[in-house]
Amino acid sequence: GFCMKILISLFLATLLTQTFAKDSCNVSSFYHSITNQTQYKLKDALNRLLTRTHRSISYDDLHKAYRNTDIDLTFEGDGTILDMYSEIPNKKDPYNYKPGSKICGSYSREGSCYNREHLFPQGYFFKRRPMKTDIFHVYPTDGIVNNRRSSYPFGEVTMIHWQSRNGSKVGYSKSNGYTGYVFEPIDEFKGDIARAMLYFATRYQNQIPRFKYNDMTDGSVNQTYEKWFLKILLKWHKQDPVSDIEKRRNDIACQYQKNRNPFIDHPEWVKLIWE
Repeated sequence: GFCMKILISLFLATLLTQTFAKDSCNVSSFYHSITNQTQYKLKDALNRLLTRTHRSISYDDLHKAYRNTDIDLTFEGDGTILDMYSEIPNKKDPYNYKPGSKICGSYSREGSCYNREHLFPQGYFFKRRPMKTDIFHVYPTDGIVNNRRSSYPFGEVTMIHWQSRNGSKVGYSKSNGYTGYVFEPIDEFKGDIARAMLYFATRYQNQIPRFKYNDMTDGSVNQTYEKWFLKILLKWHKQDPVSDIEKRRNDIACQYQKNRNPFIDHPEWVKLIWE
């Protein structure tokens, strides 16, 4: 009996390692090709990895995925859609969305419906795939707030022009180097958004120089973003460290799209690449 038990446990152990080796979303096996590169060499290596593993999903798939990737299990824990543009972390939200109902058609006010927000505005890449359907930068958000965000870069606001019910703001930027309109999310999600934008810069570094002119990108493959914009993202990344919400979303999103956001798994790589 004892020998049999040992054999069975050995068999199970092998089975387990095989399953993990096969599970391409397992964090340690996903990055096995990334050795001790630094700076833009590391960014290039990540670009190749993210591109090779990326399985493009459809625009409708995003709404299906959100039922698993973007569910509030943390703040109110009520299983409604977790929306960075309307969530109020320490008290009751002004409105909520049940997954799959109230998907935007038309909207007149906050709380009407939710839709798919491209953190990197889709007009700049002519609504092309795979950028258009990349779950790591396309999040479910309230229709009106998404509309008010328009195609403005993210940034820090000096004079508020418009404010959402959770305190996300549109207004003039206080950055040195850019004074136009920007959109500023609440502190709780600044790091989430910064890491999504850094993912985008890494995954699409070779395509971005051919995008439509915009105030965020600098035309280069390596640095990708303008100094002022990069400065904001690096600041937010430090200020608001990776949360369990991001880790969970990263794991589940990988089941759909087969790649990951490396800056959630390895926040230290942000500094290695851009600083």
